[in-house]
Amino acid sequence: MKIVILNKYKKKIKIVKNLKNFKVIGPLGILEYTFINIISYSDNFFFLNNTSKIFFINKLKMLFRSVSTGWFKELKFKGIGYKCFKMEDKIALDLGYSNLITYKPCSSVRIRNLKNKVVLFGIEKEHLNNIAISLKNYSKPDAYKGKGIWFKNEILKLKKKSRI
Repeated sequence: MKIVILNKYKKKIKIVKNLKNFKVIGPLGILEYTFINIISYSDNFFFLNNTSKIFFINKLKMLFRSVSTGWFKELKFKGIGYKCFKMEDKIALDLGYSNLITYKPCSSVRIRNLKNKVVLFGIEKEHLNNIAISLKNYSKPDAYKGKGIWFKNEILKLKKKSRI
């Protein structure tokens, strides 16, 4: 099977391949991934199972995008007392509790703080989603009032209050 991947990002991306390891080097950094389903490998050809061809191509496309443009995740703070601000290399969340919640992400994730928003940026998509979910778990959206920490395009249908 011959794989042709078009580099639509128009940036210098280099692939270093070993037996099952792929190292993708781009302007934002280096990512390495190990493919388990490669049956055999010759000079420029990979022999894969029929079921893993689509996964292999999609994973390489995702690695290309990661090292060329990166990934963004935006969190919104809805509610009267919900605020966030940046302290040195940490982020502090004021969610109405008696103390501030401070969170220090790893060095590969960059945080930008806006008025009631936090924008996360990184080149590893799974790691970025894990950080966003851990921040959201501090205050999940309320089903009745809608206050809490929301993702950018998250939709939650609010419940009606029961009247007696």
